[in-house]
Amino acid sequence: MKLKIKGKMENWENCVIGKMRQKNVEKGPKEKSTKPGYRMYIDLTSSKYISAIGSKYWFLAVDEATHMKFSMFIKQKSEV
Repeated sequence: MKLKIKGKMENWENCVIGKMRQKNVEKGPKEKSTKPGYRMYIDLTSSKYISAIGSKYWFLAVDEATHMKFSMFIKQKSEV
């Protein structure tokens, strides 16, 4: 099955917008923090099950300079 296209091909705005992509985003700062508490990595994870004390979420924060970890279980996301 061969198709012949007749007429002039034009750039359609919607097609051009659909093929656009954003610029690459840098992964983060290249230098490590040396001051304790200056940069923290934070994660909040939910569990399928509720614990015996009623906690559904687990909160973890890691200090980049000291690698100290802070972990706690919380009942609601608003407690962070």
